[in-house]
Amino acid sequence: MTTTLMICGAAAAAVIGGFSLITAEGDVAPAAAAPRTSVGVMSVELTPGYTVTRRFTGQIEAAARTDLGFELGGRITQVLVEEGDVVAAGAVLARLDTSALTPERAALEADLAALAADAERARLTLARNDALTERGFTSVAAQDDARLTLARTEAGMAAVRARMAGVDVRLEKSVLTAPYPARIGARMADPGQTAAAGQTVLVLFDTEPARARVGLPPEMAAGLAVGDRVTIALGGEELEATLRQIRPDLDPNTRSRSVVVTLPHGAAPVLGNTVALLLTQRVDDPGFWAPLSALREGARGSWSVMAVEATAMGDRTLPAAVEVIHSDGNRVFLRGDLPPGARIVAEAPDRVAPGQLILAQVE
Repeated sequence: MTTTLMICGAAAAAVIGGFSLITAEGDVAPAAAAPRTSVGVMSVELTPGYTVTRRFTGQIEAAARTDLGFELGGRITQVLVEEGDVVAAGAVLARLDTSALTPERAALEADLAALAADAERARLTLARNDALTERGFTSVAAQDDARLTLARTEAGMAAVRARMAGVDVRLEKSVLTAPYPARIGARMADPGQTAAAGQTVLVLFDTEPARARVGLPPEMAAGLAVGDRVTIALGGEELEATLRQIRPDLDPNTRSRSVVVTLPHGAAPVLGNTVALLLTQRVDDPGFWAPLSALREGARGSWSVMAVEATAMGDRTLPAAVEVIHSDGNRVFLRGDLPPGARIVAEAPDRVAPGQLILAQVE
């Protein structure tokens, strides 16, 4: 029994001695501080508002489009152009068969010649009767008859000339010509086909610079004026164009107001393609810009940023609620209760916890 008590006492003394040694060693080594996370911070610059660029999609159209056809029906003998051809004003594009008009005009010319001969005889008769009447050898009735015969013959000549003019008009209208410098858009008929009056044979597009028709909200259209220089996006490139017209009415379907923009000469757009009109709008709403990476998503769609405050121990983080007003690519315009010059974590705010001490790196 005595031996057992001695062994237990020795063990207890050894444990107490070891604990004392560990405690003494701990007092000698200084406590190691936890490492601080290095994060990029930025200062908040409050502004009274922001500008936003809005895109409005429209369609490219030709300066003029004409569905061209013959005014008179008939058989087409020639179509002299192909789709895509560029023609000058007055160029002959197609012809109708005029074989029936040629003999008709020849017959009228013969009738006119016969009437001209009758008119010459009537003049000679009238001249002789005038001479005899002065000498008292003929009656006044014979003189009147000669004068009326001449008048009737001249009236007949005028009627024949009018009929010849009608044939000439039909001959002229049997030739289809370009009303302006144009590009052939579509060919709707071929030689040998019988075309009705007014039937479309060719579709023409004006070679003048193309235009774009864009629908705008009425309030934005009201802020524009004819002749303004505007920016358009076409084929991945931004170009400067001229505002040509602003329609005074609203589209009943879209409730928008159409504007017509003349594209620059250097542009070669495809007709019917889409184009975007870029308009800058000023929004008076105080706030500040921040990178998209500075946002922290909270519950129920709320947002916050991680603000940075200076303390005696160093820079410390704390969350600050914000409201997203506008997004512009990689940055957002925010509204929040942050004083001018306040600092926020600019990137990956989820890397740090609220109340954590950090090493702030100014960006």
